[in-house]
Amino acid sequence: METIEKKDGLFKIKEIFENCCGYLLLIAVFISLAEIVARVVFETSFDLFFSFTVWISVWSMLLITGLLLPEGGHLSVDFLRQKFSGRPRWLLEVTLALVTLGYGVFITWGSVLFISQLYQRESVFPTYIAVPKWMVELCVPIGMSIFSVYALAGLIKAIRKKW
Repeated sequence: METIEKKDGLFKIKEIFENCCGYLLLIAVFISLAEIVARVVFETSFDLFFSFTVWISVWSMLLITGLLLPEGGHLSVDFLRQKFSGRPRWLLEVTLALVTLGYGVFITWGSVLFISQLYQRESVFPTYIAVPKWMVELCVPIGMSIFSVYALAGLIKAIRKKW
């Protein structure tokens, strides 16, 4: 897939998400530092410090997952692609794009079903403050929805491209 160019409308979205994810990771670092200070200086620790650090890190990683597709930052085995040209290459590229889109849609849909179950059951994490599990897990369908949109764009580009 081609990288996002600055003139592309998706570039601004990509830039905003990258900044948000970077700030989320920075917040996770500060929470970890606060937890270390509380443990060493005040000889106390709160389970939410550790949990928030993990949750924020996972949120930032899953939100940026979709942005890896147009950048070519995902895992790709190119030795097979280099062996083909013409119609076989087109067929391979379209098949790979369809599989990628299918994966994104499958994970998105499955996570929506999972979150709806968590919401209906009112599941919470057993911490000092009861945090609903669906709120923490919400990053999966959001991140994978973004992934699926970029996968669809990749499929459209693969179909239109002449190999």
